[in-house]
Amino acid sequence: MGKSEVTLRQMGVNQQNGQNAMEKLASGLRINKAGDDAAGLAISEKMRGQIRGLDQASRNAQDGISMIQTAEGGLQETHSILQRMRELAVQSANDTNTEVDRGEIQKEVDQLAAEITRIADTTEFNTQNLLGGDFKGKFHIGANKDQNISLSINAMSAQALGVSGGGEGQATYKIEGSGTAATGGDLDDVGLVAGEQTLNVVKLDNVTLADGEVANYGLANDKGEVVATSQDGKDFKLLDGAYKASNLSSANTDAAGEISFDDKVTNGTVTLSADNSDGSISNIKATATIDTNGLQTGTYKVVTEAGGNLAADDADYFEGISWHATESAYDEIDSVLLDSNGKLAGISFNGTDYYNPADLSLDGDATGLAANVIGDAKVMFSVGAALDDNATLEVKGSGGIDVSSQEAANAAIKTINNAIEKVSAERSMLGATQNRLDHTINNLNTSAENLQAAESRVRDVDMAREVMEMTKNNILSQASQAMLAQANQAPQAVLQLLG
Repeated sequence: MGKSEVTLRQMGVNQQNGQNAMEKLASGLRINKAGDDAAGLAISEKMRGQIRGLDQASRNAQDGISMIQTAEGGLQETHSILQRMRELAVQSANDTNTEVDRGEIQKEVDQLAAEITRIADTTEFNTQNLLGGDFKGKFHIGANKDQNISLSINAMSAQALGVSGGGEGQATYKIEGSGTAATGGDLDDVGLVAGEQTLNVVKLDNVTLADGEVANYGLANDKGEVVATSQDGKDFKLLDGAYKASNLSSANTDAAGEISFDDKVTNGTVTLSADNSDGSISNIKATATIDTNGLQTGTYKVVTEAGGNLAADDADYFEGISWHATESAYDEIDSVLLDSNGKLAGISFNGTDYYNPADLSLDGDATGLAANVIGDAKVMFSVGAALDDNATLEVKGSGGIDVSSQEAANAAIKTINNAIEKVSAERSMLGATQNRLDHTINNLNTSAENLQAAESRVRDVDMAREVMEMTKNNILSQASQAMLAQANQAPQAVLQLLG
């Protein structure tokens, strides 16, 4: 009986080994459960996670290329439009054209500028705007955390490229003060000073101020102190002081001051300038412009208590101008001209002849003025009456750059050249990123392929070896059965002898 038991046990072992071999051959895997190879299972599962991560990273990079191609396609059309605008500017610069001819050319330029802005506003990928200046994203191109590359696309609207006059709009200047003498430092209470000041646009994290106003964007001075906030990036309200971003919850908005823009201002810088044309509060003007080359129209309300009687040769406002409160040397000013740096370049009393400001003396009855610059062109806007408290000034400009004269068209060529260079630089950056992602995809696919081969050696079954193992176990199982039958017949032989 002892031999029979041994034979029976061995037959069971052979059958179990045969079943295991059949399971591996059926699944194609050497490791079907942890018991097959505990360490191998842990290693292969880690490799599997890496492989799937690499595969997804490759797909991420492909999606990134698709996004870049979408943006680049929009810029390709922008390039085409700019080339047409340049062609029109060259045409208009020829004095064989009449004023009527140039007017027709201007119409097409305006429409082309509007189309550039429309392309920037509507070029999207997966509902994300790409050319509006707000896109700053990361492409995750690795199997593990923080394996990203960043992409930021600059604003590509006509205004951002400097080829838009901004259309028609109005600027409302809210003037506070009684007209008495002031030193020009009253605005320090809200972190602003008279004259020109550049503020940085900062992103805030949905901060709630003390008076309940919600702030998502802010204007910060050179000390990093926030002096104005906005919920939507368009309407900025001055604060009752200058606050660090961490202390904004204790700030209140000042009802007296507001700066509003037609379009969102969510990055870059904003320049505020407060100018006084005759030394009295009633004729102070304040303007706000974005640091792009285009004219930003809209409603600007800026607290400007920088007035009072200015001393002679005061250079705080217009450099080189002598101020005289009593002596009237000229008639009412009709308009002013600013150069491409925003500095006063000329003053006109009839809208035609411009004088160097260093040669002028302004009297106490001078008219409030407003001007702005489009691209590299020198563009003038004028008003016919003095700006009183809370006066409203209609600021009008063409939809595109000015080609209405030979001089303007000549300047427009340079402006358009600059715009073409900006678009070329952006397309070049996008193309370089796309090429980088192409190489990234190749590397990811190679890594995944090699890792898959390594994982296969750990996890997958060797078919030839396992077939041989199954065959061996089948033979042994059959032999065990035969031997067990022989062992069972041995007692019968003993009984036959006894009988």
